[in-house]
Amino acid sequence: MDGDLFAYQMACGVEKPLEFDGTFILSADADEGKANLDAMFDHFRETLDADRIIVALSDTENFRKTVLPTYKSNRDGIRRPMILGALKAHIEENYETFTRPTLEADDVLGILLTNPKVVTGEKIVVTEDKDLRSVPGLHWNPKKDTDPVLVSVEQADREFYAQTLSGDMVDGYGGCPNIGYVRSREIVDERRLLVRTEEEIKRGKNAGKTRVQWLAQIGHDDLWACIVSHYEKAGLTEDDALSAARVARILRTEDYDYKKKEPILWTPKSST
Repeated sequence: MDGDLFAYQMACGVEKPLEFDGTFILSADADEGKANLDAMFDHFRETLDADRIIVALSDTENFRKTVLPTYKSNRDGIRRPMILGALKAHIEENYETFTRPTLEADDVLGILLTNPKVVTGEKIVVTEDKDLRSVPGLHWNPKKDTDPVLVSVEQADREFYAQTLSGDMVDGYGGCPNIGYVRSREIVDERRLLVRTEEEIKRGKNAGKTRVQWLAQIGHDDLWACIVSHYEKAGLTEDDALSAARVARILRTEDYDYKKKEPILWTPKSST
């Protein structure tokens, strides 16, 4: 379960504004927040008929900031819920938790879901974060799903590559300029490569100048080349695309070095 997200929700939910002679303050009852969190987790357990709950929490350090220093910088200065720390401490004291150096809770969930040995048997990731759908396996969004949803490797890869193009402004990275959620998925589904062409203008006031055009090829074998071509059309480089991909990538078991306890930064294959 996504401990970061649910602790944040419950911490926000118990904050109450109080007014004393024109002075306004916020109040939060930590015991109420803990009780609400426990009730939520119990509900998840019963709904899914789970015999084990594992709660993933983020580390205080984040490897993505070494890849892209502006990652989540849009959240700097934003007030955290008053009892968020107390709720996370409650989780650590009362539930089985997983935290790994420099990893976010999403990464921990992705690794546990795709590693058949660390946690055996059927596993279901419980979160409302759509980014986790870029990891293959069973997923359940308690706000939207009646039953767990199975995400295939192909579906997960589609989401990952599309997010590399569209970025995620919630997390403070923009992806490829002017490519949003819908268009990014169209590009990935069509495997649309843009090819740069130049031709000399023969007539008119611009005669002798060079006209640059980008021609689309559909069904290209190398999906990574397709993504890079859209970045290049936008005046960016493959390095920019790679930084976005490494930030967008929710870690799977193959993306983690278990001996060094550190992520393996995603690298494109020659053909995907």
